Amino acid sequence: MGQRSATRSKMALSLVKNLTKIVIGGGALYVTYDQGIWGEGSQSTKALTRLSGQLVAKQPPYVKEFPSTEEMAVSVRDNWNSGVMKVCSGLSAAPAFVGKYSEKATTSLALFIRQNLHPNVGK
Repeated sequence: MGQRSATRSKMALSLVKNLTKIVIGGGALYVTYDQGIWGEGSQSTKALTRLSGQLVAKQPPYVKEFPSTEEMAVSVRDNWNSGVMKVCSGLSAAPAFVGKYSEKATTSLALFIRQNLHPNVGK
C-alpha cells in the first residue's frame, strides 16, 4: 500500500510540473501574440520598437559607459580574425612540434630503460 501511494505522489508531482510548463509556455505565447510578435512584419517591427524603447528607458546609468554596438562589432570581428589566424598557425606548426617532442621522449625513454632496467646494456 505504501508503494502505491508513493507512485501516486510521483505521478501527481510530475503532472503538476508538466502543467506548470504548459501554462508558462501558453502564457508566453499569448503575450507575444498579443504584442504583435507573430503578426505581419509591420506589427513585429512596431513591437520591437516598443520593446526596445522600454528597455532603453529602464537602463541603469552604468550601461551608458558601454561601447556602442558598431564599436563592439568591429572589435569582435578583429578579435575573431586574429583568433582564427592563431589557431590555424598553431595547427600548421603542430606536426613539427609533435615530431620534436616525440623524438625527445623516445630518447629519454631509451636512456631511462638503459640505465634502470638493463644496467649492463651498452657497457
